[in-house]
Amino acid sequence: MIKYINTLKAYLLNFTIICLLISNCLADDLIEHKIELLEEYLSSVNNISFTFQQTTNDSSIKGWMIIEKPNNFRIEYEEPEDLIIIGNNDYLIIYNANDDLITHLENKGPWNILTNAQINLSNDIDDKNINGFVAEIKEIEMKDGKHLFYKITMEHDKNINFEPIIIHVSTNPTQILGWAIYGEDKTHVRITNIIEINKKKINKEIFKLTKQERASGNVWKGPFDKKAIERLPNYYR
Repeated sequence: MIKYINTLKAYLLNFTIICLLISNCLADDLIEHKIELLEEYLSSVNNISFTFQQTTNDSSIKGWMIIEKPNNFRIEYEEPEDLIIIGNNDYLIIYNANDDLITHLENKGPWNILTNAQINLSNDIDDKNINGFVAEIKEIEMKDGKHLFYKITMEHDKNINFEPIIIHVSTNPTQILGWAIYGEDKTHVRITNIIEINKKKINKEIFKLTKQERASGNVWKGPFDKKAIERLPNYYR
């Protein structure tokens, strides 16, 4: 009898271990599927333009963004905000239009998940072949189906990790709905309207800011009805 009980215990223990292994494998497969879902969607978007609502701390404003991979994007805001942000293969431009103040930075940051031509994600932090580490995925059931929230850390070329970006994606259909970045300021972006996606041809001048545009004050290229900024005569002489 004792031998039978010990045999039964051993069988139950083995069965429990097998169930746990199967459960872990299924969970890993599910996570991998969710990561592939985001990778495939991001890879399918060559260019996109949309309006959005941005909330930073307690301040909210409407904006417009256009992206063309790789690395090109432009952001403008409705009145009274005069900030223009432009990214291209060379640099990131931060431009205060009213004062004609321009800053050039390296075009590297959490936003690269939207602008990189190649996105390789994994929940394995030791994977050397990735440019984005998926720290967490949350799934929430909503009226229109499941929504996924990915907490991702994009990696810098110099082995410096940027602050995490949280990507919000619907699954029916698969579509990015917004993102959040928690740096010094808490910034939430909610996409309100996708204007165009995968347009055949985009004017590359959108991703530039010329001296002539700055001199004339006619620097706006977004959908907002903004007048040219008045400059003094002979402003650039």
